[in-house]
Amino acid sequence: MILTPNRRIGVFIDVQNMYYSARNVFNRKVNFPKIVEEATGDGQLVRALAYSVTTKAGEESPFLEALEKQGIEVIAKDLVEFQSGQKKANWDVGMAIDVVRMLDMLDVVVLVSGDGDFVPLADYVRGHGRLFHVMSFRESTSSELLGVADIYTSLSDAPETFLIDDTEKKRAPRKPILK
Repeated sequence: MILTPNRRIGVFIDVQNMYYSARNVFNRKVNFPKIVEEATGDGQLVRALAYSVTTKAGEESPFLEALEKQGIEVIAKDLVEFQSGQKKANWDVGMAIDVVRMLDMLDVVVLVSGDGDFVPLADYVRGHGRLFHVMSFRESTSSELLGVADIYTSLSDAPETFLIDDTEKKRAPRKPILK
């Protein structure tokens, strides 16, 4: 499908899905601004929304602030911890509601996730005459989601673009050589 420059595009990022996919498959972090850039192409970006969770420790705050500084709106909610010790923070319904609310402003909905729970959303978007574009790591993407996408971009095909190699940060600092 050819995307024309005047297409209005909304990008909806499932941060946890992408974070764990990149970590488990590549042991690296995701370059979210590059994904938004690729998703938008020559189109008109209406909004880029990143759905994330916050913890009591707040370790994710610098990351979320960095996304905001790069023009990605962050929508966060607290991680819920049950008495059993199980932790839950699911944004699927919230993301779907936002897509439905914004659909009249969009020609293309870009879902950055491999979660098969979004198949009904894809059906809804396509049923309303909009394109449904999925961007994810193929290794962790639901086959059902792939089957309903009008456009699919495998981020695994260009890890040098869509992943951040943070091994430099983990290396011990080099000591100067004394002569």
